[in-house]
Amino acid sequence: MTSIAAPYVKAVPGYTVPPKIVVQFRMLRDGEVTPGRKVVRVYRDWDVAQKLDLSFEAELGEFSRALTLDLATLLDQGSWLVAGLDLAPPKRTRAAYLSFSETGVYTFNITSGEGGGQQGDPGRVAGLVRVERLPANREIVLVERPADGVWRLAGYGPTPGGSGDIDVRVVGGDVYAMAVDDYGVQFVADLAVQVGQRIRPTQYSGWVYEITEAGQLPAVEPAWWAAQGENPSQPLGSARAIARRYFQPIAHGPVPVEVI
Repeated sequence: MTSIAAPYVKAVPGYTVPPKIVVQFRMLRDGEVTPGRKVVRVYRDWDVAQKLDLSFEAELGEFSRALTLDLATLLDQGSWLVAGLDLAPPKRTRAAYLSFSETGVYTFNITSGEGGGQQGDPGRVAGLVRVERLPANREIVLVERPADGVWRLAGYGPTPGGSGDIDVRVVGGDVYAMAVDDYGVQFVADLAVQVGQRIRPTQYSGWVYEITEAGQLPAVEPAWWAAQGENPSQPLGSARAIARRYFQPIAHGPVPVEVI
């Protein structure tokens, strides 16, 4: 009879297991579920693409296995380079940048970009964002309503320092712009956080909390506070943070588009 002994694990006083999330991929081809093996590979960026960080495989064509990953590492990197490959002939591949902040199934559409119908004429929109009369860095999302009434994504981009030109593709319809604020990452006990990250209470009440000193979130969700007076930073576990008002998206339009 063969027996397997349980591994010996030594408890380390004061050690806390870092917060984890579970990530799984749903892989599509040209927007459809298809049979055959598909692969999604995750890298830190193009300049280190020779070093593979994560790999997901869907043997039956749609869902990969789920992986348990360190949340602080994912957040510290921010955007990850994700490349998908469908090996069924004719082969398809696609790469995009994705962010991972919570447990879930992430859909990745592997497509060559061919046969996608009308893509539109290239253009540019001048983005300008003010929050409480001050320039603000926001992500602007632009949508277009063509003559057929079917809404489409025209483009998106940031406004560093409060302004920026955003590339779009348009088909002659009206274009509307939405400025999207940073909603933050929902509170996770013991999460290691960096300066500039935003944390959102599990019961959102209008405020998010911007980290001003790196550290670790507390083991128990705190009593959150509102910004008062000069809005000084307060302890948040071993980190410190200030309260920030979350501004819901506001749409403007139609906005002028400079067709290139």
